[in-house]
Amino acid sequence: MAKLGRHAITIIVVALLAVYFLLPLWWVVVASTKPYASAFIGNAIWFQNPTLYNYVYAFTNSSLPLWLFNSVVEAGAAGIIGAFFAAMMGYSLGKFNFRGRRALTLLVAIALMIPSTAIAYPTFVLEAQLGIADTYWAMVLPSSVSAFGAYFMTIYTEETIPKEVLDAARVDGASEFRVFRSVAIPYFKPALITLFIIIFAATWNNYLLALFVLRSGSLFMIPQGLESVLINGSSFPQYQYAIQMAGSVTTVLLMVGLFLALEKYIEAGLGLGAVKG
Repeated sequence: MAKLGRHAITIIVVALLAVYFLLPLWWVVVASTKPYASAFIGNAIWFQNPTLYNYVYAFTNSSLPLWLFNSVVEAGAAGIIGAFFAAMMGYSLGKFNFRGRRALTLLVAIALMIPSTAIAYPTFVLEAQLGIADTYWAMVLPSSVSAFGAYFMTIYTEETIPKEVLDAARVDGASEFRVFRSVAIPYFKPALITLFIIIFAATWNNYLLALFVLRSGSLFMIPQGLESVLINGSSFPQYQYAIQMAGSVTTVLLMVGLFLALEKYIEAGLGLGAVKG
């Protein structure tokens, strides 16, 4: 009976937490189907004469499609480049002994403790001096450098790639780059996809960095674009409401869809990195 009681308490706690985290998202979905005139009357968490007007307006009378395109391009490029760089660094730290290895590993660990908000302005100053501020690279390059990714791939390399396999490839005459490309990368696949998702999501939601380094409206990502609507659309609250609601739901659904599409790889990457290979 005691075990059954603990099980019931666990289910109740998990259910309450699920409601707590999902209720705001559910409200946004419901609100996005309501016109502005009826958005704040009646039942706030249930549909009332649902309509797709907000979505039609947002996609045809605003820059929402452009913001989505920018977000996909910048976050996607950062995810691909960042995952590849992290794999190379993790492979080097995990499978090679060289002078300075411990110091470099310590540096990566220290970088994990630095909040991204602390380096947003210095990043902008550096990019301005290099002449890449207010370009796609202004978001892609900083987001591609992931201390967590390097640490994650180091642990993954140490735990999942057998040293004997690498030595066998070297004995067969393969160069170090060939060993990395043909032997290590297949082992890395689940971890690379997991890391791609993490970097993609972090870049997609990095409002502060975008606020510093992007000035042209044609380069805005979703968070910055929706914020510009909030600032500039106060004279037309019904249009502001339509773009905000439709944009919020669209960006969440895209992220959820990407996660679900790659879920099996993410589970494999996180699981394999936790046990000896």
